[in-house]
Amino acid sequence: MRVEIKKAKRVCGAKTILDVTNLCLESGKIYAILGPNGAGKTTLLRGVAGIDKEIDIELVFDGFTYSTGVHVGYMPQSAYLFDTTVEKNVVLGFVGKSEEKPELEKLAFEALAKVGMEKFSKTRAKSLSGGESQRVALARMLVMRKDLVLLDEPTSATDVVGAELIEKYIVDLNKRYGITFVFSTHNPSQAARIAHEVIFMDNGRINEKGDARNVLDNPQNQETEKFLKNWRLK
Repeated sequence: MRVEIKKAKRVCGAKTILDVTNLCLESGKIYAILGPNGAGKTTLLRGVAGIDKEIDIELVFDGFTYSTGVHVGYMPQSAYLFDTTVEKNVVLGFVGKSEEKPELEKLAFEALAKVGMEKFSKTRAKSLSGGESQRVALARMLVMRKDLVLLDEPTSATDVVGAELIEKYIVDLNKRYGITFVFSTHNPSQAARIAHEVIFMDNGRINEKGDARNVLDNPQNQETEKFLKNWRLK
């Protein structure tokens, strides 16, 4: 699904927190939003997800004006899990599905296996660590199969192994179902590994957008270059 962000603006007092216009997200691509703290990455994601009502936003999906979250899945950086088992948390992502309970449990287990959390399926979700919770929340959200999936720092709380599993899961779903992913990250190496395009933000605005390797290897914007200079990309 092709998404056009015609405008996304948020002003707090005299300060402009977000000011994005004419940003196009092509169907079936993975986008990484890079930038320093306070760049507006999370604010943009919350606006597209329809969570922050203070944002003046206009979206178009495949030529149609968009006003609800029916096509969009959003996972915040701080994952929320219900006080039940890990398995039941993921099953909740299948709301409205016609499958019987055993089939839903099987699908939930498979989703958990993709993020390395299948052995915790019967564990109380509230007993998990932050990184484990993040992986379960991702599994729950991705089984919804939304057309556009927004992820705010999806691997920030997990370890290297967990991050690798999450990255692999995102790439697999993108290839298999053509889901468009947009994720924020402070890690250019992660963007290089899985993103098709990079969007660099600073002070609420987009400074640079383009092919991931082109932007990361040869940034044209001074702030982008400054942000990337201390990273070794691989």
